Amino acid sequence: MFTTTEYQQRIINLKARLQQTGLDAMIVSTDPNLTYLTGVSVFSMERPVVMVIPAEGPTRLVLPRMEQEPLGESPTVDHHHVYWELDANPGRGWVETLQQAIGPAKNLGVDPFAELTLTTALSDYHWQISPLVEDLRVIKSPAEIALTRRAANYWTQAMNDMLAIAKAGTPVGELMAVGGKIAQAVFDHEPAANWINTNVVQFFQCAPLSGSPHHLSYRADEVLPDGPSIINAVGALCHYNAENERTILTGQYTAQYAELFDLVTQGQQLALDLIKPGVRCADVDSAVQEFFIKEGVGDSMRHRIGHGFGIEPHERPFISEGSEEVFQSNMMISVEPGLYVDGVGGFRHSDTVLITETGIENLTTGTPTDRKKLTF
Repeated sequence: MFTTTEYQQRIINLKARLQQTGLDAMIVSTDPNLTYLTGVSVFSMERPVVMVIPAEGPTRLVLPRMEQEPLGESPTVDHHHVYWELDANPGRGWVETLQQAIGPAKNLGVDPFAELTLTTALSDYHWQISPLVEDLRVIKSPAEIALTRRAANYWTQAMNDMLAIAKAGTPVGELMAVGGKIAQAVFDHEPAANWINTNVVQFFQCAPLSGSPHHLSYRADEVLPDGPSIINAVGALCHYNAENERTILTGQYTAQYAELFDLVTQGQQLALDLIKPGVRCADVDSAVQEFFIKEGVGDSMRHRIGHGFGIEPHERPFISEGSEEVFQSNMMISVEPGLYVDGVGGFRHSDTVLITETGIENLTTGTPTDRKKLTF
C-alpha cells in the first residue's frame, strides 16, 4: 500500500516510544496493529501471529508455518520464528517459539486488545497493557491521509449516485446496485486494492425501524418509505476506512420528521464548528448533548457524536463525554450525532473529517446535508 520507508518509520517511531517508557519490547498480536506495522494483510484467526519489537535490536515475527510465505513479505520484520500449528508437539508450538523470540527482554508492553491466551503465555514476564501502537495510529501520515481522501471521494460518488434515483417506493436493492457500481471504479483505479483489503458497502436504515441505530433494511425488495431513511456509503480502501451517511426524506412526511431532521443537522454543524486542535473530544460531545437537551430531544440520543477512522472503521479518538483525548492535527474522524425515535425513525448524517493545523477539512462535503437538497 505504502512505501517501505513509511512502514520502517512506524517501527522507528515505536522503538523511540518504547525507550521513553522504559519497556524492553512491545508484543503486538492484534490483526489491525500487525497490518499497520508489517504492511501485510494479517488475518490470524485461531493461529496466533505475534510481533516482538524490542526497544533496541531486530524485530521478530512469530507465525504459523502456513503463513510463512505471505507474512514473509513484510519490509519491517528482521527475523521469522515459525511454529508448526496451534496444537503442536512439545518444541513446535507457538508459546515456546514466542519465548525464543522475546529472548532476554523482561518488561513488556502488550496491545490493549490482546487475547487472554497471549497474556497467559507471558506469565513469566513483567507485562503491562500499553497503547503505544494505537498512539501512533491515531495521527495519520500524509500517505494515510491521501488514501483516506480517495476513499471518501469514492463513497461520496456512490452516495450521490444513489441519491440521484431516490424517491418513495424505490427498492433498496435498486439503490444498492447503483451505488455498488463504484466498486468497479475503485478496482480500475487503485492498483493495490483487492477483495481482501477493500470493501465498498451500501446499506439502508428505513423508517420506522431505523429508530434503532443498528437496524438494517436488508431485503432487496424493501422500498424507501414515506418519511426518513438513512443511506450509508461506507467501507475500506486498501484497509483505510471512510464513510458518507445521509438522512433523506421521501414522499409524504410530517412536521415532526422535518424538525428532527433539522435538529440533527444543526447538531452536526455545531460539532463541526467546535472541532479544532487543542479542543477536548469530551467537550464537543457534551456541547452537542446540551444542545439536544435544550431542544427537548435529549431522550432521542443513543450514542457519541463520532469516532476515529483508519485501519479500523471505529478507532481512536472516540468523541465521547468520557474521553480524555484532545483533537490533534492529522487525526481522521467521523462526525455523526444522531436522533432516534421509536416508531418514527432515525436521523443521522456522517462525514469523514480531517483535523488540520487550524481547524478541519470535511472530505465528504460533495454530498449536501440540508433538508431541501435531501428531500425527494
